[in-house]
This record gives sequence, C-alpha cells and structure tokens, in this order.
Amino acid sequence: MKRKDSNVTLPMSNPNELRDLIAQNAVALEIPAKTVFLQPGDVPEGVYYIASGRTRHYMIAPDGTEKILYTLSAGWFYGETPCALHDVTGLFSKAEVNSLLYCIPTDKYQMLLKESPLFCEEILLSYSKKMRILQQEIASLVFTPCKDRLKQLYCATADTGHVVDGSWYDLKINYTQYEISTIVGSARVTVSKLINELCAEGFIRLLNRKTQVNIRLYEAEVGSERE
Repeated sequence: MKRKDSNVTLPMSNPNELRDLIAQNAVALEIPAKTVFLQPGDVPEGVYYIASGRTRHYMIAPDGTEKILYTLSAGWFYGETPCALHDVTGLFSKAEVNSLLYCIPTDKYQMLLKESPLFCEEILLSYSKKMRILQQEIASLVFTPCKDRLKQLYCATADTGHVVDGSWYDLKINYTQYEISTIVGSARVTVSKLINELCAEGFIRLLNRKTQVNIRLYEAEVGSERE
C-alpha cells in the first residue's frame, strides 16, 4: 500500500556499508534531546547524516509562530543545500531525542560524491525525497483543509505492521498538540478541536496517552488519496 510522503519522515535505508563509509570520513556528534545545533545564519561545517535519533528542521516567524518543514530520522542527510551553494542555513535544526549525527566536512563530502556511487545515490535519494515532501507540503497548505492535513499526518505515521485490539494502529511518532500544530500549519486551539472531532468520529482514539488510528478508516483515507 502506497502512502503519500509527509514532512514527518520515516527512516531511510541505513545500510552498514554506507554508515561505515560515512563514519570513516566524518566527525561523530552526540546531540542531547531538545538541543538546537544549527540556526539561521550559521555556516554548516559540512553535511549531516542522522545515524540514530530524530531531528526537527523549522522556521520561526517574527510573531514566534513555528513551522516545521520536516523531521528527519535514521538514514537521512541534512545540509546538502547550503553546502552546495556555499551559503548559510535558513532553518533552525534541533534534536528531538538524543541523536547521533555524523558531520561530513565539505571537502570529504565532495570527495565522496566523486568517488562513491553508493554515497552519491543516497544523497540524491535523500535530497529528492525532501524536495517532493516540500512540494506536497505547499500543495497541502494551499489546497487541503486543516482537518484533512491532520488525518494525513496520522496516516503517514501509522505503524501498519502492528495491530492493536484487531482494529487500531499505533503511531510510530507521538507528537504533542503543539508539535502537531506546527506540522499541519494551524493554531493549537484549532488542532485540539479537530482532534476531539476525529475521536468522536472514530478515526482515532487516545489510549494511555497514545494516539491510535482506526484501521478501517485509515484504509479508506489512504485509498482515497491514491485515486
């Protein structure tokens, strides 16, 4: 079953061969949870590879409103654009949980692009998927009602490999209402109201502080997106 990409990205392929290659040419960084490691105006020291954990990449408006462009987990790269353009970063980057990152210095990064087909292929895949995610994010914000964006978020993070009570999927990532509001691009009070509506409609349920998605309604939602 094919699902639409989401700015809540699921892990990429993380082959041992690639990770070993990167480890040999990079500096390992252990980033504690909730730590901002890049902010607008910083010059990245290279390209980052997320070996484990999860990072959030976002913008903040003058009024303090936060908008997440994407979260990245194991196997994703970050910083390709400022590295290629020799420019500063335009986003805040924060470790959401304790994370292990490899920072590949610019000279090593350029060398690997030239000498390693595996590395080059993985960089292109990561970059291309992020570009498609951003395209879909723009279309979603422009054309899709907030409630539908919320349902898409739940579907994108549903753990379809594990069924609970015969009718529910857990979520691979459980976000706070504030985090959800920054992802779907709406006010927290609106998100709270819509979550209550989705609970009343049976699309989701809250159990032991975890959100679960109804399998039947998940199938209907994903099926309608494919049509």
